[in-house]
Amino acid sequence: MSESDFHFGLKGNVEAIYCSLNKRKEFYITVQNLTDSYMPQVKVQLSGPPEVKILIKREFYGGIAKRNSRNRLFSILPKENGVFTLTANLLTKRGHNLTLPISVQVGTVQTTTKPIALASVTKSETPAVKVNCPFCGDKIDQDAKFCPHCGSNIAEKTHEVKDNKNCPNCGTELPIEAKFCASCGQKVE
Repeated sequence: MSESDFHFGLKGNVEAIYCSLNKRKEFYITVQNLTDSYMPQVKVQLSGPPEVKILIKREFYGGIAKRNSRNRLFSILPKENGVFTLTANLLTKRGHNLTLPISVQVGTVQTTTKPIALASVTKSETPAVKVNCPFCGDKIDQDAKFCPHCGSNIAEKTHEVKDNKNCPNCGTELPIEAKFCASCGQKVE
C-alpha cells in the first residue's frame, strides 16, 4: 500500500487555519481510505511550535471501511501572533507513515509585498497644442486627424482649405497670411 491509499487533509480541503490570539480554535482532520479494503486502525498525531499550544494532540480514527472517510476534532490555543506550521503525522498498523503540514495564521499578519513597477510613460517635451475643430468648435489636439467630439475628418478639411487657417485659441477662420487673430488677439503662426 502507498500514500495514494489515503486522502489526508483538513476538512473542507482548506489550506490554512485562521485564528485569534489566546482563543481556542477547533478544526477537523479528515482521513479517507481510497482502497478497496478495510483499514484496521489509523492514528493522527499533531505537533507544532511552542507559540501554538496543542490541546488535543492525538486522535484514533479506529477502522476505516473501504472508500470511506473519518473526521477527528483537534484543538489548539495560539499564544503569539504570526504564521506557524503544525505537523500532522498519520500512522497505520499496516505501516503507513504520512506527514501533513498545516499552516496556522494567528491574528492579522502583515505580509511584505514587492511594489508593482509601473511602466514608464514617456512624455513629450512639448505640451500638446489645442485648436478648435473647424466643424464643431470643440478643443482638439493640433495634430488630430479626426475630431473626437463630432467625428469629422480634420485632415480632409485642412486639405480643402488652403487659403485660410484657424486661430489655435478660439478657432476663428483667418486668412493664411494673418499673424494675429482678429477675434481674440492670439498670435497665429
